[in-house]
Amino acid sequence: MVRLTDYEEAVKALAAASGLPHLSAVPIYVVGSRARSRAYARIWGLYKPLQEALGTGPVYVVELLDPFWRLDCLGRAKVLAHELAHIPRTASGALRPHNASFRRDLKVISRGVEEACRAIREADRGGTPSL
Repeated sequence: MVRLTDYEEAVKALAAASGLPHLSAVPIYVVGSRARSRAYARIWGLYKPLQEALGTGPVYVVELLDPFWRLDCLGRAKVLAHELAHIPRTASGALRPHNASFRRDLKVISRGVEEACRAIREADRGGTPSL
């Protein structure tokens, strides 16, 4: 597993373009993983008991899996938007299921996929990261 700071910039671009303040208020990290899955990506949140034990606030990690790298730029940006939509407006470390508020935020976040695609192209200039 490796941290992908260039892709964190793409996530920040999506968050900023969305205009949803909770996405810019919480740290969101991106890691690449060789975990086997049919999914393109997963998002992980640091739940309240762990925050208390570690003395930290809410943190989210987007894990990019092998199938993600086969997508084109727009597909990658849409996957990142989908994962960000799982972050609830409380940004508490919890995750939101595929419900009405998820779909509403996904629609808003998806407006920024072109901006995120520019950041992804910049990140991809060095080639696909070795995980």
